Amino acid sequence: MSIRHLWIIQLPTSQNKSAKVLLSRRYPTVEKKAKLCGGDKYVRVLPDPQMARLLLQEVSCGPSDRKFVAERDSCRECVQKPIFKLRTDEGDLWPLIVLQQSDFLLCCLCLDEKSNRKERELTSIPSVSLGFSLLCAVAEMLRVPSQEVATRLMELPLFLNEAAPFGSVRDGCAESVLAKMTNRPITLPKNEKQAAWKPGVHRGKSSIHLNITEYIRASQCDQEEMRDTVEVYGCVTCRAELEGVSSNIIVNLSHAARQAAVPLDQLTVHPCVLSADTAILSARDMLPQPRRIRFSPPAETFTLCHYSARRLQELPLFGSYNMKMEKDRLQISVLLKLSDQMQNSFEYCELQIPLYSSPPISNVESAPSQGTVALSPDRKILAWNIGQKFPAKTLSVSMTATVNLMEGKPCVTATSAEDQFCVGHNSYCQVYFQVLDFTHTGCMVDSRSVQISPSTKFKLTTGREYKSTDYKIWNSFGEALTVK
Repeated sequence: MSIRHLWIIQLPTSQNKSAKVLLSRRYPTVEKKAKLCGGDKYVRVLPDPQMARLLLQEVSCGPSDRKFVAERDSCRECVQKPIFKLRTDEGDLWPLIVLQQSDFLLCCLCLDEKSNRKERELTSIPSVSLGFSLLCAVAEMLRVPSQEVATRLMELPLFLNEAAPFGSVRDGCAESVLAKMTNRPITLPKNEKQAAWKPGVHRGKSSIHLNITEYIRASQCDQEEMRDTVEVYGCVTCRAELEGVSSNIIVNLSHAARQAAVPLDQLTVHPCVLSADTAILSARDMLPQPRRIRFSPPAETFTLCHYSARRLQELPLFGSYNMKMEKDRLQISVLLKLSDQMQNSFEYCELQIPLYSSPPISNVESAPSQGTVALSPDRKILAWNIGQKFPAKTLSVSMTATVNLMEGKPCVTATSAEDQFCVGHNSYCQVYFQVLDFTHTGCMVDSRSVQISPSTKFKLTTGREYKSTDYKIWNSFGEALTVK
């Protein structure tokens, strides 16, 4: 149950075109054990520059991330993210855990003591779950404001010495490791026992932070024979800073307007949850009832639960996208209609039309009803910044454009399955938006239901946000890339 090697890699950015290994921690005793266990099937760890290049290629974060690689992208390959198999000239390095956070790639190679056998189920390898918990702790440690990241990176070696000495993970909680590093004093009443996993106790004002983030993924096509698809899901994150060692919290997930509420399905909860209500509909009016959750929170920020909603009545944005191609010219018209159930206040709302399989765009003549239209630097994406509000009377916006392509310029070779499909009239536009203090399902935290045992005064902070993740509108004159 040990870790062979751990890396922190800074991903390429617009300023730095190449990746940079910020930390590389090798555990010689574990590596010697891996060599003994592996025998003639032992695969050594490559030098850091080669490992960084192969890792970025494997997780599609490198310069060739849009290219199709059969060994990585073939449907025959078994996908077990965040567990990866790294292919080298000497053999495969497995199991390798990779997490991405902001501009960093967190990776660790776990020890499989039975590596001389055929690859086994991940659940039968204890070091995988421990390695994952270690990377989550490192990610939590680095989840600080940008001006504090450099300081935390300098503290990482000491952090790993405390969390995983000699490669054996003994503490996967970032808060408790940081408490040990700073020798935080602990004062407890005589009748309370100190938990081994919680060596640090919060001192100061008690507070609870609960935030709901809801996402929508949709595919639309203004054709009778093609059905629109939609998927709504979300998560509730929590951070509880409470005095004392053990506290129980009760919270209700209710709905802002029960008449338009969408029931929550498939509620998946954190291991710290002691009890949670199942989905209940009122027999009298068939309206969703609040979901009651009781839990004992850990010290760090965590995801309290995940949920999905399959009974969405109406899409938040109904779109119609028409594109016709005439030699080196495209005629485009887009119409977006905002649902009256949506909050008409966006943090951002932008529509993008990617044209990766066409020649570069030479110029655009556009006429949006509101907002501005611009070209991406590579002249491959037409971006329409709609603004933060739709017109109050019509709740709809439109845009027409004439796009001229560069004559004589060859089409760029398609590098993905989606690009290969998007040829001619097969095209789509994608909508990106974020709405604060709103969820489409109506899901919200009932602040009056929040209780703490033992009872104490606390400050409660709640928040909601609604985001699009993959919101496509296909050209009504072409075909849509869907699975029936």
